[in-house]
Amino acid sequence: MAKDEQHPRPATDESFNHSHAKPVPSRRKVLTVLGGVGLGAAGIAAYAANASAGPADSAADVPATDSTAGGAAGATASQCVLTAEQMTGPYYLEDEKVRRDIRENRPGVPLALTFQVVDTKTCKPLRNAAVDIWHCDAGGVYGGYTAISPDEPYDPSKADENGHVPNTDNTTFLRGIQLTDAHGKATFETIFPGWYYGRTTHIHLKVHYGGEVGGGTYEDGHVAHTGQVFFADEVADAIAKLDPYAQHTGTERVKLTDDRTGQSAGPASVVALKQVRPGSYSKGLTGSIVVGVDPDATPPEAGGRPPSTSP
Repeated sequence: MAKDEQHPRPATDESFNHSHAKPVPSRRKVLTVLGGVGLGAAGIAAYAANASAGPADSAADVPATDSTAGGAAGATASQCVLTAEQMTGPYYLEDEKVRRDIRENRPGVPLALTFQVVDTKTCKPLRNAAVDIWHCDAGGVYGGYTAISPDEPYDPSKADENGHVPNTDNTTFLRGIQLTDAHGKATFETIFPGWYYGRTTHIHLKVHYGGEVGGGTYEDGHVAHTGQVFFADEVADAIAKLDPYAQHTGTERVKLTDDRTGQSAGPASVVALKQVRPGSYSKGLTGSIVVGVDPDATPPEAGGRPPSTSP
């Protein structure tokens, strides 16, 4: 992937109000596979039931949540479900590092998050796809954008014609790329995201295909998917009570049930989670989700510009 010459890395946060942004229609075949490590309609129903079952007295001592649906090693064509793509948002940066651990010592609840990429044509795992993720820290701030307040609305006057905001610094925390293995899987060591103005808790991602690693970054290839993944409100509510998340009082977190982008993505875009130590979120989580792409599709990118009618 070529380096973004127009937007050197800076510091700020992603205050873009995606909750009012309509999903961008895609001609790609992008889907989330039900079964395997992903969540289907039945899985998310079970997830909600487990996650909301009798929270304990403190946020750090909540009954263990096992939201993983299915468990099969693979997926069949009948389990493939098309889903809409989502906007890139204002704070995407190219030339991110190829690395597993993207934390850079940012404080927060540890999260080992596994993406499994599946070829929509075959519903088989896709090897050597580049999973590219970025998200805010526990205080709602994005790496490369630390000068932008997470408690203020997105300012379109600072964006280019594609809705992209130039970075404010060269920080790179909570950004990175991993290539999928023979099982189509790529795992990141990160933290559970915080939140910022107008949005629910989420992680952005792109899936690139056809390129290669060079100089520690991913080069060439094309984008096969642009999307976002989400977390159940029950989990996000419990973690919001823990430090350092509890210190973020400048803006209220939008519920997933009230986030237009999250609702348009559907339940299959909600990450399946397990507590590392049953009964405690503070000890960390493991998460998994399956994302399907058509690796041969090269449609236009989903833009980051909010609709003109956005309130």
